[in-house]
Amino acid sequence: MNTCLFCRRSNPATRPEHIIPEALGNDELVLHGEVCDKCNQFFGSKLESFVLEKTPLAFWRTFLGIRTKHKHLPHVDLSQPRKSKGRLPAVHGLHDDGVGFTCHEDYSVSADVDNTNIIRGIVGGARSQFTFVFTPLVLSMMGRFFCKIGVELVCLDDPQRARSQSFDQARDFARLGNSRSLWPVFHGQSGTIQDLKKQQRDADGLLEEVFCYEYRLLEVASWTVLVFTVGTDAWIVSLNDPYPTPAILETFAGPKLDLIWYSPGELNQRRD
Repeated sequence: MNTCLFCRRSNPATRPEHIIPEALGNDELVLHGEVCDKCNQFFGSKLESFVLEKTPLAFWRTFLGIRTKHKHLPHVDLSQPRKSKGRLPAVHGLHDDGVGFTCHEDYSVSADVDNTNIIRGIVGGARSQFTFVFTPLVLSMMGRFFCKIGVELVCLDDPQRARSQSFDQARDFARLGNSRSLWPVFHGQSGTIQDLKKQQRDADGLLEEVFCYEYRLLEVASWTVLVFTVGTDAWIVSLNDPYPTPAILETFAGPKLDLIWYSPGELNQRRD
């Protein structure tokens, strides 16, 4: 077998590697024999679990009623930890803590608020939305998540190209992270909430089709770019060069793109 795509070791690779997590609805897009069991376990238990429970993808997973691989409907709590651990700040004072979402058996979704100030604001009419802050920890984990998906999509088409030097940074960032620098992530809006769920009637009754996710792997000049859409959020990362900012912005001329990133200097300014 090949050495592991991420750790580059000849460890056993007996488990199928889901390129996109099962908790987002993927049960077919998998790699076999390319990612070792140790890296497979890390991605599932550490990286994907965080992204699907503590980032905007967690909200969409709940809103869209995507069941877990154990067929449970999702519930998420988007509160930050009480205190940052490690070198990447995980707490920001402007983030709304005590906010979560639950998908119920009828696929309705409730916002679960355990924050007196937020409740007062909603009841008094001063609040109509929640604030989610992309702390360095959140952004790091999302960058790692998208790098992992992108490199594995390259590997699905060409395993040797995925192991080439041009993707070394993305592979290392996905598996190891970097407390001194983040992977820039671009964000834009795609479509409307009304487009995500469509109903139609046939001989068996009323059916509902739910959009879960969409991915595109694009070659833009000398860059390989992943576009990953969940709900109305489109996330874009360059896989072989983290910083082609002008090229990315010029390529996607439709929806406005925002660059989400912290400079190395900002990473040292903790906001606990």
